[in-house]
Amino acid sequence: MAENWMMAKQLQRVDLSEGFERILAVIEEDGGVIVENFISQELVNTIRAQLGEFAEGFKPGVSEGALKAIFAGPATKRFSGLIAKAPAFAEVVDHDLLHEWATRAFKNDYWINTAQAMIVGPGSAAQALHRDWGNWPIAASQGPKGPEATVALMLALSDFTAENGATQVVPGSHRWDDFEREADPASVVQAVMPAGSAMLYSGKTIHAAGANVTADQWRFGIHLSFCLGQLTPEEALPLTVPWSVAQHCSERVIAMLGYYSIRTFDGGWPILWTKDYRELRDQLDPPPKTRFVTAGAGLKYRTETEAVAGE
Repeated sequence: MAENWMMAKQLQRVDLSEGFERILAVIEEDGGVIVENFISQELVNTIRAQLGEFAEGFKPGVSEGALKAIFAGPATKRFSGLIAKAPAFAEVVDHDLLHEWATRAFKNDYWINTAQAMIVGPGSAAQALHRDWGNWPIAASQGPKGPEATVALMLALSDFTAENGATQVVPGSHRWDDFEREADPASVVQAVMPAGSAMLYSGKTIHAAGANVTADQWRFGIHLSFCLGQLTPEEALPLTVPWSVAQHCSERVIAMLGYYSIRTFDGGWPILWTKDYRELRDQLDPPPKTRFVTAGAGLKYRTETEAVAGE
């Protein structure tokens, strides 16, 4: 009885103003949380306007294999390279809350896995329930006690309703002892939320796009996820957001886009994603103005000068 109640619980709602510790506590408990007022309505409108023309002309569906086509959704528009298409989206990538969470979750270098528009069209069937963690079998093979491989959010740029495909979620599924277990349909809830809100969730949490049963509504959402720096991202960011665009972003966003090398053993020793076995950022033209490094678990990105000074 108690387990059924836990599995059927709705996602909790927390306002951004309640702070990181409160939001993190809910994610750790339920595997996901709806954060209201995650971005301003002004930023929602700006991103929608900047993406509008491209999104309008983009064809739904993919044609790279039957399973991928079903998973992506034949009536869903999916595209990436968002900062190149909507420069204002860089503000979302640079959101302090996301980096507090990612630094705490990974305790190591991390970067964007993908930033992807997911615009669910009328008549779309519900997506298959899944865990994003499954993108990396080397992590998934370790079972539920394995390290966090990815953390993500679904950002609502239009109202998410039960009818137009609000994301389906199984609260608590990140804590299951057996990840081979299938979700009981009664345990699936939806992340109904207004534009400007975001659902933050662990890569171990079962979720999926809901069915859009409306006749004329497009559910406009953006998926943004970070993954551990030692893992290959879904999106080839330096190709989708070229340096000519990325160089105008903040230092933290530049790092997230894959223009810095990845540190594995030591904060000053880049070992992965290098050029001629040397730090990638030092070989960019023009080079970044400062040098951000991961300062350690629970700390924000800081410049190397600040890190050395202990500030």
